[in-house]
Amino acid sequence: ALGWVEIGKAVPRSGAKPGDLICVSGTVGDAAFALNHFGHPLQKRLDYPTPRCQLGTALKGLANSMIDVSDGLAQDLEHILKASQVGATLGLEKLPISPALQALNDEQRWQYALAGGDDYELCFTISPQNYEKLLQKHLDVSISIIGSIQQQHGLTFEKDGVDHSLQFNGYQHFA
Repeated sequence: ALGWVEIGKAVPRSGAKPGDLICVSGTVGDAAFALNHFGHPLQKRLDYPTPRCQLGTALKGLANSMIDVSDGLAQDLEHILKASQVGATLGLEKLPISPALQALNDEQRWQYALAGGDDYELCFTISPQNYEKLLQKHLDVSISIIGSIQQQHGLTFEKDGVDHSLQFNGYQHFA
């Protein structure tokens, strides 16, 4: 695949700022679930991912950083945090989960959503003001606010305001 971006208009991984909202498009964990449950209706999310071209274009000039969720949401978000030299708090109850995954227990659901790859949704950071501007656009996909960028480094998981110590490893290209 090839693509072009106007000079100076690309949304980098390195632009996240403290106070930014962390957002993700669509639902996460579906493709990883389908990989482990062959023939499930979510198989189409694995076999035919939906490119988020309209959203990516709409985020130009609004988002501070962005990455596609190909190796797992937690791992891909860590790439933004490292490049931007910031940290984040992520709300586990805010993860956009499809009904099939809602039926699982918390640990299984979080494993698929945070460590499963191949969803190709967009994870991005955006100021609250620019988020309001984004909502004015007619998007073809849902957007969920799942956390916020913090000054202190590291990724913290919370559920209902209580810290959860979780460790997830997404796809490793060169293990």
